[in-house]
Amino acid sequence: MGVALPGDVRSLAEFEHLLYAPADSPESTLAFADHELLIDPVQFAISPRQARFADPQHLLLLDVARRAFEDAGLPAESLRGSRTGVYVGMTESDHLTGIDLADVPESNLSSVGVGNNRGVAAGRISYAFDLHGPSMQLDSTCSSGLLALHLAAAALRDGEVDRALVVASHLVRSDKGRTLRRATGAMDPASRCNAFTDHAAGFVVGEGVIAFVLEPEATGAAPAGGGYARVASAANHDGRTAGLAVPNKVAQEDVVTRARQRAGVGSDEVVYVEAHGTGTKLGDPIEVQALATAYETATRNSPAPLLIGSNKPRFGHLEAASGLLSLLVGVCVLRTARIPGTRSQGVPSPLVDWAGLNIALVQENTALPDDVEPVLGVSAFGMSGTNVHAIVAPARAPRK
Repeated sequence: MGVALPGDVRSLAEFEHLLYAPADSPESTLAFADHELLIDPVQFAISPRQARFADPQHLLLLDVARRAFEDAGLPAESLRGSRTGVYVGMTESDHLTGIDLADVPESNLSSVGVGNNRGVAAGRISYAFDLHGPSMQLDSTCSSGLLALHLAAAALRDGEVDRALVVASHLVRSDKGRTLRRATGAMDPASRCNAFTDHAAGFVVGEGVIAFVLEPEATGAAPAGGGYARVASAANHDGRTAGLAVPNKVAQEDVVTRARQRAGVGSDEVVYVEAHGTGTKLGDPIEVQALATAYETATRNSPAPLLIGSNKPRFGHLEAASGLLSLLVGVCVLRTARIPGTRSQGVPSPLVDWAGLNIALVQENTALPDDVEPVLGVSAFGMSGTNVHAIVAPARAPRK
């Protein structure tokens, strides 16, 4: 894996430190400082002239991709010419809105166009590391990153690629981008996300880049021989609802059910779900009810409730990268055997029958049950209507 989050978070250890910080710790920084976007372009065969007007996401994606390959024990020379696919979740490039073309030398105009193209952001990774698998940028709004992972996994199963880099980015640099989000009514006016509680009034914008290297389970991955986790996923669309951005409970139930069927997981085996949880009064209760139906929580064999939580009160909504951030939280839960508390203010939403559904919101850091193998769920639902759910289980023991 590789990560870049505001506050100079560049490692799994630094991420876990923030993730499990006490509730009274200072709020996480949600936007990158200018110095965090200063990455030497020459190391990726990009000239300073080309990089001058490029979207900072291009260099962030390259830097986090490099970190992920290094974490997987894959030196650059071993990647050259390989059938490694690159799947980039990325919704927008608002950097261009702040560039006045009148101030750009004519010799640099082509660099502006190329440097702010989202498809090129994916191509740069394949170019820099000489990767010969398919290379693409995907945009399904807030489910983009997890959709990229879903499609990468399908390519691995089909033998189209031997390995896949899945990386997602979210960067909102312009006031215009934030103004347009506020106009939808989905952002919390107090600039605080309170997912799943009676204070829920929307989300706040977060920034970040997250990457994972995927390999077929049979080959083993990472120096430890098994990687961080095993993942299976499913994707679908809401179809027609009361409005384009209105979620569909039945579609969410379907995508969760199909994900656990692909993973071969029973409805009562999943102990925790890192939910989409954006803190909206409409979306949060629908998501809880869909999880209850898909995981059959009211009739599950275990009397323990299904535990759920959301990282958005802590890190903001990373939109295109939110699904991969949730997957990273899942990896940390497996590594540490602890569920991070959801940092929402207020009490669990009265719009949800928590006891009747046998679901509980984790509001404080909580140990995983130690009597069962931990299996987790991860959700990402796009404003576009595209839903993705993943099942995350511990990596198997390293092969002899």
